[in-house]
Amino acid sequence: MTGALYARTASGMKAEEDPCTRRELLATAFGQAAAAGASLLSGYTEPLREAVLAAGAPWPAGRPSGPAPGGFLSYAPVRPPGAVAEDRFLELCARCGSCVRACPGLVIRKAGPEYGARLEGSPMLLPAEDPCLFCEGLPCAAACGTGALVPPPAGSRARIGLAVVDAARCFSGQGQPCAHCVKACPARPRAVSVPAGSSALVDAAACLGCGVCAQGCPADAITIRAMR
Repeated sequence: MTGALYARTASGMKAEEDPCTRRELLATAFGQAAAAGASLLSGYTEPLREAVLAAGAPWPAGRPSGPAPGGFLSYAPVRPPGAVAEDRFLELCARCGSCVRACPGLVIRKAGPEYGARLEGSPMLLPAEDPCLFCEGLPCAAACGTGALVPPPAGSRARIGLAVVDAARCFSGQGQPCAHCVKACPARPRAVSVPAGSSALVDAAACLGCGVCAQGCPADAITIRAMR
């Protein structure tokens, strides 16, 4: 068959279709795998989105895209508590791993190559998988010696992001009783509520972006948008 792969009918006979080269078959498989892998991530990033699209696969629907209002980004890594503005953070961060090693909850990780050269090696969190504990004294920020992470002033709270609810996925918005996010929220007063007949609502002023609600959501309806 000169190295070509042919499609077969349900009966097992070769169909009269154009041949597909092994290279084309592998490219298609890669694109499908990239899209499937992206759908499992709790927080998408623009570099990863571009990689999926470049592979010829559709970007999974049902997740927020583009700039978000209120100082948050839908495609950006969630940084550890005390992170300065993103552009300044990338200038200051030495990728040394001090904050990763200092994290008592082991929830800070280094961005991998899939995030692109600009972000690779920088510290990030995936709150929906491993929520931030906002440890007393913020040892991650205290361990940073470059100024990329700065402990907040006394009396103020560190914030890493904002919980965003996809109303189309939320069980409560579909008329099914559910309050997992409310029960899970560690903030007091709670940053999330479920009004009667409505999907879950997030109080942006109270939410710290810890990710506990997203981790416990049975409908996978909550994502964490990074601070700008």
